[in-house]
Amino acid sequence: MREPKTPISTSGAKRRSTRIALPLPLLVTGINRQEVCFAETIETVSINCHGFHYFSGQSVLKNSTVYAQLILNNKDTAATSPTYRGRMAWIRKSSRLHGMYLVGVEFETPQNIWNVETFPEDWIPFSPLKKEDPTAFLAEVDRVLHSVAVATHYQLLDVQPDTPHSEIKRHFYQLARKFHPDHHMDHPEWTPRLLSLMDGLATAYRILSDADSKKKYDLRLEHSIEVVQDAGKMAQGYLDKALECLAEKNFSGSILWLHRAIEHEPNRSSHRAMLGRCLSSIPEYHREAVEQFEMAIDLDPRNITAHLHYAELLEQLRAPWKARLHYTRALELDPHSVEAGDRLNRLGAGMPRSVSRVSLLGRLTRRR
Repeated sequence: MREPKTPISTSGAKRRSTRIALPLPLLVTGINRQEVCFAETIETVSINCHGFHYFSGQSVLKNSTVYAQLILNNKDTAATSPTYRGRMAWIRKSSRLHGMYLVGVEFETPQNIWNVETFPEDWIPFSPLKKEDPTAFLAEVDRVLHSVAVATHYQLLDVQPDTPHSEIKRHFYQLARKFHPDHHMDHPEWTPRLLSLMDGLATAYRILSDADSKKKYDLRLEHSIEVVQDAGKMAQGYLDKALECLAEKNFSGSILWLHRAIEHEPNRSSHRAMLGRCLSSIPEYHREAVEQFEMAIDLDPRNITAHLHYAELLEQLRAPWKARLHYTRALELDPHSVEAGDRLNRLGAGMPRSVSRVSLLGRLTRRR
């Protein structure tokens, strides 16, 4: 299919979608002024998501209904797209072509039906959606919903503070086209999540689109970053005190300081893994140690230290099958981990007789 030409410059009222000059073959049918059915194969003069212009040999009443089909193969006019209903928005005699009329057709439902590889950005909301795997789509919905809760407006819309408004608008419309509930009417069970997601996106776009709101938001964001930095300094101070206590094997003191560090940085996997290790040294705190190790692994599944020390605790709790899973994961993350390899071998050697039992023939052949 041919590439679209440069968009047509406009004046006066802003168009609802950008019009581009491009000849595309169409089959147009309707009823003319003489109330006679007609069908003519034409080429468009210009197109957009709300309709098209073309030269017609038919005199048709304004606002009368017409139907258009995109011809998919110039060599075979029978190969057409679905039928799109529209109305004759305006009609006037051509000043250049005798007996011809320049007409404008407006679609009943605005949509991007045109089979062109590149098109203006404001066509994106009208473009058909690609079929997606529901599981992958819902996973992405949950990811964006999480971003709505924890990310900045800039991160949510994937823009920078100095990004032009036109680019912010483009990013917002791309996300809206993908996640708006109206595009997923066949899955009403998704609507609550999608509405919540769109509310977050719309809030971010509204704030970043208004100069005053954006300025106030940037000030709040700068202040929150300073607060986070101060919290990091406080947490580091508590962590240093916890390490001092650990050096003296004062586990109770280290637990106290680590709890304070986690209050300031609750999403730091290393803090929770260290707390879990300290708690595991005191039998009364084993249950809380398990909780801290699991949170540490949830925050960072690649935390090898958390896997190793959690596996040690699971051995103490007589759950070797669970411990084996975490030793295996640690070995996957670091194939050179001697500790994980040795402990896996030891757990394998200590398997119950019912699992590691040797056959009678094997026992007999090993006897002298």
